[in-house]
Amino acid sequence: MRLRINPKNKLAVIIEIDGVNQGTLPRRVLPPSFPEGFEGEADSGETGELLDLLRARAFNLLLDWLAKSEHSTLQCRAYLKRHLFHPSLAEEAIERLKQLNYLSDERFAETLIRSYANRRASRRAIIAKLREQRIPSSLWEPLLAEIYPRQEASSNLRELLARYCASHSELPRNKLREKAFTHFFRKGFELQDIQSAWEALGKPASG
Repeated sequence: MRLRINPKNKLAVIIEIDGVNQGTLPRRVLPPSFPEGFEGEADSGETGELLDLLRARAFNLLLDWLAKSEHSTLQCRAYLKRHLFHPSLAEEAIERLKQLNYLSDERFAETLIRSYANRRASRRAIIAKLREQRIPSSLWEPLLAEIYPRQEASSNLRELLARYCASHSELPRNKLREKAFTHFFRKGFELQDIQSAWEALGKPASG
């Protein structure tokens, strides 16, 4: 196997085997027989030693990152990609972390829903964020129904709309309705929900 150890920065190197980047390692963990700048043939035992170091590095990088906050599987893949890890090594680390329950898309979804619900975001905006992370609906639909039911979202919208109308009370009614509908639709609220909130505030349906 053809092995190259290329500099990445002052602290890390890139391990390349047979022309394919496998990932990055701190310079301090390199075996003495493979210093930075090495280029030449290596047997399966030697490359296996480096791959084991890369597996441990990918796992520990993700573990440290997940210790700071919840992340999705998609985010973890992107994180290891930025560190130039080969997809197969990244998936190994991700699956191991899932097995140990350090990585959980369900837990990430719950954290995301609670965060956006506390900010009184629209359910549509929350769903868009969950789909953006490619989290299966079977994981987040029950959580959304429990944490942020439609009734609570509607109540929040009515309160937000009331505040918006109060802060724009100088506008003619038709102009206020137009601006309010545009504002809340851009924030992810459904038009029928905005209409219901508008009417609940005692506003005429057409103006």
